[in-house]
Amino acid sequence: MNKPIVQKLPKVKFLFPPIGWIMFYSIGDSFGHRQVYGVKKDRLQLIDPHDIFRTRTIMFDNIHRGILTSASSPVHARQFCRFLEYRFPYFDNFMIVTEYYPEMCTEPYKKLEKVEYKCS
Repeated sequence: MNKPIVQKLPKVKFLFPPIGWIMFYSIGDSFGHRQVYGVKKDRLQLIDPHDIFRTRTIMFDNIHRGILTSASSPVHARQFCRFLEYRFPYFDNFMIVTEYYPEMCTEPYKKLEKVEYKCS
């Protein structure tokens, strides 16, 4: 009679990772995100969120989890502007823009843009 290779399976604390249950979240038809533009002599340059926060991806990406949206909210505008001025001193000004897709399923190419605020 052959013995199994593993006699006893190790106990696992979580069957799913702690963040894994988000797959049961109800997803709506609309989608939006924020972008940060640096302004230098009336020219706009899109700043990559990874350059803003210098995050390293470990099992998941913080940028896609909404860190830019929460950090750049109008509630935190003053602190975020100070951080951007410290992080990117060569820009004269910064502009935070919200891109919003109101109906992703029925009109996927309809995109609305709105300037949330400007740092000055």
